[in-house]
Parts: sequence; C-alpha cells; structure tokens
Amino acid sequence: MLSDPIKTLEAYVNQPSGSHDRDDVTAMADMIAADFASLGFSVERHEFEATGPVLVCRIGRGKRQLMLMGHMDTVFPHDVAVPFTDNGDGTASGSGIIDMKGGVVVMLYAIRQALGQLDLDKVRLCAVINPDEEIGSPSSGAILLKTAQESFAALSFEPSGDGRFTCARKGVTDVTIACKGIPSHAGAQYTHCASAIQALCAQITKLYALRNDEREISFNAGVITGGTAENVVAPEASCRCEFRYFDQSLKAALSQRILELCAQEPVPGVTTTVTFGASHPAIDLNEKSQALLDAALEIASSQGRTLRHERTGGAGDISIVGQAGIGVLDGLGLQGEKMHTVRERANIALIPQQIDLAARLMIHLLR
Repeated sequence: MLSDPIKTLEAYVNQPSGSHDRDDVTAMADMIAADFASLGFSVERHEFEATGPVLVCRIGRGKRQLMLMGHMDTVFPHDVAVPFTDNGDGTASGSGIIDMKGGVVVMLYAIRQALGQLDLDKVRLCAVINPDEEIGSPSSGAILLKTAQESFAALSFEPSGDGRFTCARKGVTDVTIACKGIPSHAGAQYTHCASAIQALCAQITKLYALRNDEREISFNAGVITGGTAENVVAPEASCRCEFRYFDQSLKAALSQRILELCAQEPVPGVTTTVTFGASHPAIDLNEKSQALLDAALEIASSQGRTLRHERTGGAGDISIVGQAGIGVLDGLGLQGEKMHTVRERANIALIPQQIDLAARLMIHLLR
C-alpha cells in the first residue's frame, strides 16, 4: 500500500533485481504489481522463462490512452546489490535508486496525485513495467511497441540526471567478433600456428576507425575472451562489441562496413566470424515529442526550476515505442548521479517536485 514515497523507495531499493536474477526480479514485480493494484489498476502479467514478468497495468475506460513506462531491473547482481541508505543531506544511496526504482516510485505517486482530476470514462492510463531494459528489452520489446501503437503519447521515468529531459536517444547494435586460429606451443612451434588473439586485436583496431564524432557514431569493444594459457598460441578469441548512432539509416551501412573490414583477415590461417545481436533503434526529437517537452518545461518553470533537453548516447525504451510514430518524453524520474555504480545516489529532496511535475503533465495531456 502506498503511504510515503521515501518508504516505498527504500523498500524497492532493498529488493535486489539484477536483470539476470529471475527470482529477484519476480519478487520486485510482486511489490510493484501490488502498488498498482492499490490504485485501482488491473495488472496483467506476461511471464517469460529467461526474465522476470512484464507488468501491463491499466486504468480507465476511454479511447484516449497515455502510456507510462518504467523498468524494474538493475545492472546489479544479487551479491553486489547495495541497500538503501539515507545520507542525511537530502540524498540517498542504493543500487538502482535512480535507474530506475526511483522513477517507478515517482510514477506511482504522480498517478495517485493525478487520478482524482482525470475523467476515466474518457481517458485511460497504461503503464508497462519491464524486467529486462538493462539487457536490451528482448522479452518486453514487442509488448512495449504494441502498447505504444494503442497510445497517443508515452512518458518514461528514466533518471533526470542533473535536471534534464530527453526525446532523443542513440540506436545501439551489439556485435560479436570471433576468431578461430591454429594452436601450437608458443615456444617450440610458434612458426607453425596462427594466433586468434593476434587476429582479434587487429580486427578490433580496424573497427575503432568506425568512430565518427561529426556524424555521432561510436564503437566500443567491451568484453574480450580467448586463449587457454600463456604458453599456447590461442586457438580461439572473441569480443563483444557495440556501435551507436542517432541516424537510424546508418545501421545497415555500419553493419555492412563491419562485415567488409572483418573479411580482411589480418593473420594468415585465422578465420573471423561476425554475429550481430540485440539492437535498440535510434530516435531523435520530432514535432510530437517537442510538444510533450514544451509542456514539461513549462510546468518545471512554474515550479521555479530551469530544466533542459539533452540528446543522449544512452539507449532506452522510448526508442522502441517511438517506432509507433507517437510523441515520447523521457527523464521524468529522479535526479541523481553515478548510476550503474555501487555509489549510485539520488536527490530525494526533489521527489515531491518530480511527483508534482509528472502528475500535472499527465493531467495536462489527458485533458
């Protein structure tokens, strides 16, 4: 039962919910589902074997639907999750406190504030809380898009950072580069072998040349594995990489260029395989999203705050729902810093203002 935002936030943060810890995420989903139900929402659970459940929470009977978005998973496995700590200076710390358990708290209390001023015979709210945003939303992506297609706009409660909204996020595509070499003794037979690690390093060096700051294209090699021992020429090596872009039309050309570069084998005897993985689309500021942004900035101004819009290289689920052609606005969650680290910190003194802003925005859009 919702009583106080800080108490709800503490309870949420103290329940670990790393993306790959299905039992923990399910426990988190149970808590959130109960809180939505306490507000009169119907809660539909979509179960998936690889992740926790996706919650689709609905209220209202009208034709005009506003979509609300949040995720319950964090990047912190159970054994490294940090509990809630009130720092006594208007901030609090804990794993996922701004990304984005705090955002879900703001959403819930904003709904509670707004419901009395909404005509639920004419409008409806649909909140989708997913368990897999931090790993690319593989289970929830189709549900997010379908809900967006039934809505006129979507509000997302990702962190506000130091006071910003965003309607523009880069697209990101995962790619794995795998090299297979010819193993041998590194001292006695090094002239009769081919190192997969040597080849992989050369391939990665070529791929970093994809970076183009003027066109806002980035490439990153994130995780490298390979080899068996220091005295064995490596038979295999692989790297998990990604590339990002604001212009969605660049995805195909960049993918083709990666294939072309990796087809040029740098070490005789080594073969390279390229496998493309999960991908978030790109989205940029458009006319429909600008209208949502303008409304949010005006409300913030009436509170005496100066917030701003920022395009970000970080991927997010507004990119998925934006493919439905609706306006999207992100950054309605908590302000804070150091997300994705064990020092994640939220400005809890601003929670009342964040709740009020989101509630007034909902009322504005649904009137």
